[in-house]
Amino acid sequence: MSHVFEALKQAELERGGKAPEAVELGELATGLLQEQEIPTDRTWLDETAVVTAAPAADSRLIALTGGDTLGAEKFRLLRARLRHLREKRQLNRVAITSGVPDDGKTLVACNLAVSLASHNAEKVLLLEGDLRKPTVGTQFGLKDLKGISEWAQEEAPLSDFIYRLENSGLFLLTAGKPADDALKILHSSRFLEALAQIAGSFDWIIIDTPPLAPVADAHFWSRHADGVLLVVRQGRTPKTVLQKGLETLDGTSLLGVVLNDAPGAEHSYYYKYYDRGSRVLNNPPEASANGQ
Repeated sequence: MSHVFEALKQAELERGGKAPEAVELGELATGLLQEQEIPTDRTWLDETAVVTAAPAADSRLIALTGGDTLGAEKFRLLRARLRHLREKRQLNRVAITSGVPDDGKTLVACNLAVSLASHNAEKVLLLEGDLRKPTVGTQFGLKDLKGISEWAQEEAPLSDFIYRLENSGLFLLTAGKPADDALKILHSSRFLEALAQIAGSFDWIIIDTPPLAPVADAHFWSRHADGVLLVVRQGRTPKTVLQKGLETLDGTSLLGVVLNDAPGAEHSYYYKYYDRGSRVLNNPPEASANGQ
């Protein structure tokens, strides 16, 4: 009851000393009830629905299927760099965006999330923040998963729409069906409260956002993330569009740039020193964090 009293007191202060109206009391009660939906510990994660990934044969989900390839190794390197950054600053929510569509930001987000979840038994949530063009489920060969769009139309808690990848510490919260009112859903107090409730249960939250242009959704996620990784496709991303997008981001939140489809001689160096049969890496060259 003390929480109820404090909430009512705060509402009264915000109204300049006036008593809250009946509608506000209802909203307060709903918010307080929602706060109790998800325990503060991780026990609720054991009750999430389990799904089995079935990526297509031509999938580029190399962190899941690529074994000891150079591409998979680069995501392990990106993982290590993020873990190193977290030793120096708060880093739990990482938004993955790009300058324009088709630069590979979704593949980078998916591969990074898989790589993080395979290390130290960490709990990782891959959150699909692109409600307009959802493709995360497709990357894992999972179709028709209900997600944020369906949650917005129901009264169930957000945890009911989170799935755990079989034999993995990776959890998925997809966008569901494409949403015409994406920003309205994301800006709603209900969504922000629900996101805050689940956030503490995960070691990492990787957010696949829309590109910086032409919509504003990525900027919403940059404000609600601890840092942003920008994916740029070699020889494709227009410099002017990229510069304009970067100007709208908070410079302190930009963690770095992932160069996608960058050619280089590192493939030959990697396989020269890498014994694929024994899975032992001897004196590996320093690889960039490219999404292959």
